[in-house]
Amino acid sequence: MYRTIPVRAKFNDWENDYWADQCRNSNSLINCAIYYAKQKHYSALAEMGNAQSLYWRGDELRSGWKTYRCDIKYPELDKALKQSPHYKALAAQAAQQTLKSVGESITSYNGLVKAYYKGEVDRPRLPKYRKKGGLAAVTFPKQLLRLIDGRVYPPISKEVKPHLIDEISLHLPEFIDFDWVKEVTIRPNLGEFWVDWVIDDGKEPITHNPNLDYSQAWSFDHGGTNWLTGVSTRGRSLIIDGRKLKSMNQGYCRLVAKYKQGKSDFYWDANLDRVQRKRNNQTRDAINKAARFIVNRCLNDGIGNLIIGWNNGQKQRSKMSKRNNQNFVVIPTGRLIERLKQFCPEYGIVLTITEESYTSKSCFLSDDFLPKVGEKPQNWKPSGTRVKRGMYKTGSCFLINADCNGAANIARKVATQLGIDLTKVGRGALTLPKRYDLLSDLTRTYRKRCLNRTISEKLTTVA
Repeated sequence: MYRTIPVRAKFNDWENDYWADQCRNSNSLINCAIYYAKQKHYSALAEMGNAQSLYWRGDELRSGWKTYRCDIKYPELDKALKQSPHYKALAAQAAQQTLKSVGESITSYNGLVKAYYKGEVDRPRLPKYRKKGGLAAVTFPKQLLRLIDGRVYPPISKEVKPHLIDEISLHLPEFIDFDWVKEVTIRPNLGEFWVDWVIDDGKEPITHNPNLDYSQAWSFDHGGTNWLTGVSTRGRSLIIDGRKLKSMNQGYCRLVAKYKQGKSDFYWDANLDRVQRKRNNQTRDAINKAARFIVNRCLNDGIGNLIIGWNNGQKQRSKMSKRNNQNFVVIPTGRLIERLKQFCPEYGIVLTITEESYTSKSCFLSDDFLPKVGEKPQNWKPSGTRVKRGMYKTGSCFLINADCNGAANIARKVATQLGIDLTKVGRGALTLPKRYDLLSDLTRTYRKRCLNRTISEKLTTVA
């Protein structure tokens, strides 16, 4: 199973200068490739004749090239730019990997052109130029890497090698076997360099785990203050608190406003890089802890199904107040779902993503009808109502947790499809969920205890 492990690089000053120069040449090579592709594309259009069209934009008449496929491919880019100084400044295969990324962008553009004439997407455009003098990632395939005394030595171009003070090497993390490595990428990120190790550890996705019961499920509803609210078919419920995530984001917004006060909208400096890095690290830590907690919970309870309610594009179309938008839109639920898509196949957990329309309004205990977006009957009305934040009044006048009600309804949307039984999900499970704090409750010892319990169960089953 392929995976990418990012590690923050610890380079000395001259190593930083070397990699900055390599990334700068990679950035310039990308711009050269885009320029060559555009000029060849426009020359081919000019030879076709009548390749320009007139159209209105705003209040003026404009002219531009009609939208046609671009026939430039990677082999042509490699042949045309082989003598470029930016190509020669990079190792040959590193330069080729850079040009392949441009070729892949052009291939994506061609696919969009085909979809454009079918009316599926807006008018596509060829890849844009990168910022002049900026930095772009440099990639090295496995076949050129050498391992000597625990250090990985990437290839160096003949143009640069005579000017080096010492050999350039990368530290191989202890938890990575060199035989697993398939590719290494050095990329700039907010004033720092990161090393991305692309590995294949030989593990295959598990299709069926004998320790899990696939007739049971955990269902999760996402929000803001209560980031994730879960209800299981075994009559348990929990809440992963999102208040500290909101607080972190508010602190980030205050610092950004402080450093940009009186500056232009495009102003950025080293202080803002530091603030952005800290916020990104906190967010990534929260995502990893939440994903690991959810997977461990499924393993400890022996549950084989994981259900999450998610409507694509709901945060892009959010029209709440300015403050609510700031607190809700930045919560990284989409990234958490992507993380779970990586975790679940490793343990044989079936992840189901379903739309969550009308799950908060409908009453689970009254078995209200759950319509989809655009399919609501004209006289449809839920039997219950949301009394206030966090409290839902059912049709029988019982008070339950509103988010637990939504999570149970999400499970009800796919219960028939997955063959799960919801009879044990009663008023008790929907009333008093246990709250977990990401930063204090989900400690390393808790995660290790869950993992050790899972390993011992596997060993018992094998024996």
